[in-house]
Amino acid sequence: MMKQYAVDLAKKLYREHDRSYFVVQEEGSDSYRVVDKEEKEAKQLNRYVVFSIETD
Repeated sequence: MMKQYAVDLAKKLYREHDRSYFVVQEEGSDSYRVVDKEEKEAKQLNRYVVFSIETD
């Protein structure tokens, strides 16, 4: 999906579920996706994060 759409989706999910979400760029492409904190940590996606919205 496009970067701005992924960012908007992460914000929407954050408001609905009060959980941390991250937009990551797919490796080797211009595609982006939204992942939750558990998936980001499990798959070690920190270097691909372009946007984050987190709970305290």
